[in-house]
Amino acid sequence: MSLMIESISACPCQSGEAFSDCCAPYISGEQLPKTASLLMRSRYTAYVLANINYLQETTLPSMRARYDFASLKQWAEDSEWLSLDVHSEDTEGDAARVCFTARYRQKGDIFNHSEDSQFIREQNRWFFSQGKDYTPPATKNLGRNDPCNCGSGKKFKKCCMNK
Repeated sequence: MSLMIESISACPCQSGEAFSDCCAPYISGEQLPKTASLLMRSRYTAYVLANINYLQETTLPSMRARYDFASLKQWAEDSEWLSLDVHSEDTEGDAARVCFTARYRQKGDIFNHSEDSQFIREQNRWFFSQGKDYTPPATKNLGRNDPCNCGSGKKFKKCCMNK
């Protein structure tokens, strides 16, 4: 389920900013993300848009052969991307880690994809290098009347509780 860029107002990365002021300049190539965290957020947005070209371009060139971008495109298109939660970010020189959980729906089921992503800066540009499974810190269980963590703005009982 890919979206047209023109149809997005709020940025899918959930920064709270307008898409045009947040990830759009990175995905369009007008700007480069200044931090690994910004790159990771823009890559999440690229999954929402099923923009596999951006994902490929922002993967470290020496690592691109390790990834099946056609399968990633299919995964992105078959998913309804619900939310992004960044747990931690750490940068030391030209290396960075960003741990996150992306929630998505496929065929009516909701999944959490938690990853510890590694980033490398080469020639003043950040690239995704590789990711590994990550166990996020424990969070409290949602109550029926809590806001749903998919980002819909609805109460949990009216949103994802019964899906």
